[in-house]
Amino acid sequence: MKNSKELEDITKALSKWIDKHKGEVQFVGSFMAFKGKDCEVVDDLIVGYGSKETIQMELDELNKMVKKEKEDFINW
Repeated sequence: MKNSKELEDITKALSKWIDKHKGEVQFVGSFMAFKGKDCEVVDDLIVGYGSKETIQMELDELNKMVKKEKEDFINW
């Protein structure tokens, strides 16, 4: 699937942010857009930057936060 212009803009913005902080950053993220009642994926990007160890720690913490969330829809 070819990324949309908007996802390319996100990728460029992340690259600029990495450069601004001279690579001393860490992040994980997933961007996904759906269409129709079958929720067909029409735009999709998974990103990660940093050491494997810190990314794993981040994912573990995110998982804990999701489990604690009382609402079905999360908007942090």
